[in-house]
Amino acid sequence: MKETLLHVDGMSCPSCIRHIDGALRGIAGVEKVDVKLREGTVLVKHDPSSAPTNVLVEALRDAGYESRPRAA
Repeated sequence: MKETLLHVDGMSCPSCIRHIDGALRGIAGVEKVDVKLREGTVLVKHDPSSAPTNVLVEALRDAGYESRPRAA
């Protein structure tokens, strides 16, 4: 398992947290999602062989949020 910290643009309310959490938890290989609204980040614990970072970013884009990896 790997932990990836993503910076997410456009998070502004508790509803955003639910949308982001749902988009990422729907990916096979994602074990844990920790959304920090105030920091604008999401920490994802995932299996990189089945849920690589680019898949996480794409899922967030599909949910309406731009994101990019950040150094943890």
